[in-house]
Amino acid sequence: MRWLAFTLALMGCNTVKEDLSGYSAQKVQAMGYTFKVFADDPEFQVVRTNFGLPNSKTYPAAVAMAVKQATGCEVSEGSLSGDYNLTKGKMHCP
Repeated sequence: MRWLAFTLALMGCNTVKEDLSGYSAQKVQAMGYTFKVFADDPEFQVVRTNFGLPNSKTYPAAVAMAVKQATGCEVSEGSLSGDYNLTKGKMHCP
C-alpha cells in the first residue's frame, strides 16, 4: 500500500499547470539535466525529469538553455519562478 501512495505522489511531480496542459512537451537535455518543456508564447513551464540533487548555481542556466533548445526563444530576465521540479517563466521570441 505504501508503494501505491509513493507512486501516485511521484506521478503528481511530473504534471504541468492546467493552462499549458494541452501543449505537447519537448524532451530536452541541458547541462546534465533532463527536462520536459511546455511552451505557449510568452509563457513556459519546465518539468525536471531526472533524479539527483540540482545545483542552485547551474540550474537557472540549464532551464534557459532547455527553453532555447525547445522553442528557439530566450528566457526573459528575472522571470523564473518555482522550484527544481517545476519552473515557470516568460520568454521572448525573435
